[in-house]
Amino acid sequence: MSPHQEGGEEQDTPRLVPDAFKSTTPSVDRDERPSRGHATLAFSQDLSTAYAHIAIEGVNPEDIVMFHIHCGRPGQLGPIIVDFGLKNDLTEVFADGKASLQITNEDIVAASEHGHGLVAAFTAGCPITVAVPTDKVVTVAGLAHIAHERELYYNLHTSGQTYFGDIRGQLYPAE
Repeated sequence: MSPHQEGGEEQDTPRLVPDAFKSTTPSVDRDERPSRGHATLAFSQDLSTAYAHIAIEGVNPEDIVMFHIHCGRPGQLGPIIVDFGLKNDLTEVFADGKASLQITNEDIVAASEHGHGLVAAFTAGCPITVAVPTDKVVTVAGLAHIAHERELYYNLHTSGQTYFGDIRGQLYPAE
């Protein structure tokens, strides 16, 4: 995970973006950020549960405002499929710079249903197919399918890097 996996700087945030997705503290350009990390995503054999293991450095846990798994190709902004902030205090989770979190079908459904209105139609839940964008993935098996397609990424958002995120980590199958 690094600041360099996402294009754009916070000053490039579109004007019409809701305030909830705008930075509230000064931003730091990607080339100047010390933030880094690494992460894995593993699946139980029966695809009932996924396990996220994350380690970060150079990020003050008190600055973390959101942490998600998004659907999207490298460099692409995509909708949220898992919102770790719905059930967790992210400052507490990352207090020592490491986190191990479990993902179930309920977590995926909760992320899909969390937003409301037009913005949520584009930011919450991942479509099963592009042809039917309103038919969202609701299972860990669907999450695994998107992971196999190499279209998942972690995004850690801080108060200074809220829209694009502070560090991003594209997920690839282990060789």
